[in-house]
Amino acid sequence: MKFTAGVAALAGGVLAAGMAVGPAGAAVPGNVCVRGTLAFDAVDSETAGKPTVTSFARNANWELWGRTTASGPESRLATGLTSYKDGTFNACHTTDGKPVTQLRVKFLSSSTKTWRVVSDAKTLQEYSFFSASNPGSAAVQNIGTVKVPAEMALAWKTVDATNKLWWKRANTQTPCWTRNESAGQCTALTYVWKNDGKKGSWWDGGTGYVHLAGLDPRSQHLVLHEAGHFFMGRLYQGNAPYVTNCATHPMEKRTSATCALWEGFPDAVAAYAMEDRRYVYSDSSFVDFDKPAGWESGDQVEGRVVGALLDLWAKGGPDGGTWDRTIEAMITSHPGTFRDYWLTARPKAGLPVTGQARTLIENRTIRY
Repeated sequence: MKFTAGVAALAGGVLAAGMAVGPAGAAVPGNVCVRGTLAFDAVDSETAGKPTVTSFARNANWELWGRTTASGPESRLATGLTSYKDGTFNACHTTDGKPVTQLRVKFLSSSTKTWRVVSDAKTLQEYSFFSASNPGSAAVQNIGTVKVPAEMALAWKTVDATNKLWWKRANTQTPCWTRNESAGQCTALTYVWKNDGKKGSWWDGGTGYVHLAGLDPRSQHLVLHEAGHFFMGRLYQGNAPYVTNCATHPMEKRTSATCALWEGFPDAVAAYAMEDRRYVYSDSSFVDFDKPAGWESGDQVEGRVVGALLDLWAKGGPDGGTWDRTIEAMITSHPGTFRDYWLTARPKAGLPVTGQARTLIENRTIRY
């Protein structure tokens, strides 16, 4: 399913069409505006003890609704995004001298048309809710902090967490997830989530959708791991590699060389996006990739592959402190195993395979 990306640079806080604001968010003369901050309360699995914390909902879609006649129907007057920095919004409509009444803001569990959380894989219905109605006026109406309803909070946590991958996707050429797609032809990242208390998430290679179980979005690592499968699929232009012996894949044990990369790369995506060296589960338990005591050896071990990738991308490492050229290598070579990545994709992308680079992977028990 294809979507047009509505904003070219979400990281820069570019305004969506229909959002008119003046300097520092001030109302433009002749406008009616509703201003505030969108936030959510959710369990934070990345923090010991799993506290419930309040976070900003950044780069999330909003719509301004109101009536332009006293007895007329309510209509959508403007659209936009919450701030990429702090979840603030300034929803404005140019009145042209006409009265506007009963203004309210609708919030949706999506970011432009680039990623979204839906309740069902068939209807693709996003979660949404309205702020309270406010009488129209020519002044800015500051409604303060708007909290996402508790039963929907993990949908907006998922939207917010996805920013971390978007900002590091290593694509400055198009407003899409990868340079394989151009403006107007972007594939949206779709999460299917229900607040049903269940566990067990996966990426559907047929639809390309990520399915998140009820409590799993408590972990940003878990969300970004599943997004990493989608991302890898887009890097490979929809052609996922053939994978064997991967029904279960303990990070510390041998499965297969194909499984170790297919699951290991998304693990590394999550850690890299989070600027972390762990994989954190929704119950707050975690795997530390720098403490592989008792792990099995070689490139058939998922955790070994993850550690090697993170070491190569690390600050002071042989890849210049970034994964950008690995992303290019994945696009151009579509490696199916770490061996393919090392022996074919890296040399083709101009990445080193000797010296410090070789020492790093050998320290992870991977030797060629």
